[in-house]
Amino acid sequence: MTTILIVVLFVLQLLSFYFIIILNTKLAKFKDLEKKQERLMREMDDSISLYLTEMKDENNRLIQALQVVPKPERTNGTGQHQKPLTVQKDQGQPLTQAESVQKDVSEPRILMPKNIVANAYSRQQQGAGTPMQATASTPVAVQKEEQKPLTLEQQIVQMAKQGKTAEEIAKKLQKGKTEIELLLKFHS
Repeated sequence: MTTILIVVLFVLQLLSFYFIIILNTKLAKFKDLEKKQERLMREMDDSISLYLTEMKDENNRLIQALQVVPKPERTNGTGQHQKPLTVQKDQGQPLTQAESVQKDVSEPRILMPKNIVANAYSRQQQGAGTPMQATASTPVAVQKEEQKPLTLEQQIVQMAKQGKTAEEIAKKLQKGKTEIELLLKFHS
C-alpha cells in the first residue's frame, strides 16, 4: 500500500513539474511578445517623426522654389507696377533661377507643377493682404473687424464640425492633407 502511495506521489510530482515548465515557457513567450510590441511602437514613433521632418523639409524647399518663380507684375490702384519679390542669398545677392534649379535637381520631389502652386500662393497672399475698402461702414464688416481672426487650428476644427472632410479642408486652406488629419486627431 505504501509503495502505491509513493508511486502516485512521484507521478503527481512529475506532472506538477511538467505543468510548471509549460507555464514558464508561456510566460517567457508573453514577455518576448511584450518586448516586440514595445520595439515596434518605438519604430513607429521614429518613422512618423522622420516622415513629419521630411514633410517639413519638403514644404520649406517648396516655399523656397515658389519664392524664386517670377510672379506676374501687378498694378496697384495708382497704375504703377509692383516688382515681384526676389529671394536673397546669405551674401545679400539675389538667387538666380539656374541656382534654384540646381538646388532642386538634387532632390526632385515636387509632385505638382510649380506654376499652379505659385498661383495658389499668390491668390492666397492677395486675398489675405487686401484691406476692406468700401464695405467697412456696413454693420457686418464692423462685426468681422471686432472678432479676432481664427487660428489655423480653430479654422480646421470649425470646418470639421461643419462636416467637411480632411481633403476639402486641406484644399480650402491650401495645407497638406496629412497635416490636417494630424491636427484633427489631436483635437478629437
